[in-house]
Amino acid sequence: MAELKLGYKHYPKDLVKFKPVKNDDELTNLRFGNDTLIEIGRTSGQINRTLEMALALSGSGMFAFVIYESVLLLCKVRSDHLYNDILFPTVLIIISLLILAVTLSLLAKAVIWPTDYPVRFNRKTGKVYVYEPRLSKRHYYFPLREIVKLYKPIIKVYDWQDIEGMVTRKGFFLQQEFFAAVVDRQTDTLMDYFSLWDNANYINHSEWRWLLCYMNGMQDMNYKGKIRSRFWLGQLCNCFAPEFSWPEAIDKASRTESLEELAKIEQQYDLAGKHYPYEQP
Repeated sequence: MAELKLGYKHYPKDLVKFKPVKNDDELTNLRFGNDTLIEIGRTSGQINRTLEMALALSGSGMFAFVIYESVLLLCKVRSDHLYNDILFPTVLIIISLLILAVTLSLLAKAVIWPTDYPVRFNRKTGKVYVYEPRLSKRHYYFPLREIVKLYKPIIKVYDWQDIEGMVTRKGFFLQQEFFAAVVDRQTDTLMDYFSLWDNANYINHSEWRWLLCYMNGMQDMNYKGKIRSRFWLGQLCNCFAPEFSWPEAIDKASRTESLEELAKIEQQYDLAGKHYPYEQP
């Protein structure tokens, strides 16, 4: 396989190099599972979300107070000193309004980001379905149409045979994040990647072994799942977040038990021959 850049550590799909999991082992953030498919939840990092909300709230409050004090200062300006006394508070108000707009956009992002954006693995068809929310990366540009995009996700569909595992470090405490890399087998190049577990230190890479065993046909596996704890403020944020829902066509396609049944579903919903990602109408 081609060398992966950006400090990624490659985890191949070779069970010989990994200790097999036991039938009673659990998978972190497993939403549900059976002998056909499993769905893994990928909630946003609660620590990061909490910090973003706290910083945005404090920043918004501080600059709102600056605007309030500047307006009071303007009200006290005397008519005989109008030009000299009005310049500083006016400039301060303009700058504070611009910064307040940025902090409010960051607060909106922390509050309305989806509660979850899962991944489904179907071992009968060998397909992987990735639910991705959409939001502009430019936090200072946050019109209504960008918010609406969160309710129209992009669904990415890949073949399991094209996926490899990789880990990278991130954050101040060198936290490790586990990704799935999508590789073009003909050219041996990295085409895309998506996050599976945002704290690989917590899962200790055992989840990747669990996933390998499942996709390789291991029977009688434990589908209870381990749910990671969340901060109360993260739960509060989720009260305003849009609930995710798979598009009907993708939901049915991801639950099929054979390639023949999958072909019928794709033909029924006019998915055959179309390029992914699939945008929900």
